[in-house]
Amino acid sequence: MKTYFYERTAYKLSSEPVPDFFLRLDEHFENKLAYDQNVYAHPSVLLAESVCGRMADVEMYAFLLEDVRKRNSLQRSEDEKAAVLTRSFLLGFLAAAKALLDSCAVTLALLYQLPINRSDRTFSSGDFWHQLVLIAPAVHRRYHPLRLFFSEVGRWPAETVYRIPPLVVLQGQYGHLPGREAQLKVADDGSMELPQMAKDPYRVNWIDPLELYTRWKPRLLALCEKVCQDIEAMT
Repeated sequence: MKTYFYERTAYKLSSEPVPDFFLRLDEHFENKLAYDQNVYAHPSVLLAESVCGRMADVEMYAFLLEDVRKRNSLQRSEDEKAAVLTRSFLLGFLAAAKALLDSCAVTLALLYQLPINRSDRTFSSGDFWHQLVLIAPAVHRRYHPLRLFFSEVGRWPAETVYRIPPLVVLQGQYGHLPGREAQLKVADDGSMELPQMAKDPYRVNWIDPLELYTRWKPRLLALCEKVCQDIEAMT
């Protein structure tokens, strides 16, 4: 029988369709684990649900970010409320994206039995990549081109102080009562210090937070599909 691991994630609460590769992986479980009485506790099923759950979290926070924009109002206080909610939901989105990468790294480390510490089961660890290329060079080649993307995703949570600055910084650029869209923006570069941003906000490359979702979603889905292929191959 199928495990329906994807229904134990935020996908069950969303209108967002479950990606096909998760469904195909569960069909594989149905064929390979049909006679396993402890199928729901099988390591591959646990790893699949972990990866799927984190991708569903990314989608959920993206939905919340988008939903904030639909709350149109003529009141300035509501615009500021939307800006505050956007910042909180963006923090959740960034944490979910980082957690997805960590879940994928842990999955690969366990599937291929990498002899590394738990703290090194992350794409930011040099030891992780060193052991992966030694033990599974073909797998290493499939994931290595994504390392720059992994670094980008990792930088955002580490630089939220600068990338999601206080609203007063935006007020310095757009006036004391900036418009709704202006207040929703965040910095695409975390290199400037806060006082410098407040003094010279025009030098900051401001972006809509949903641009991150648009930019990252295809690669996050591609990563999940690769990991599902590995789970299938090792089950």
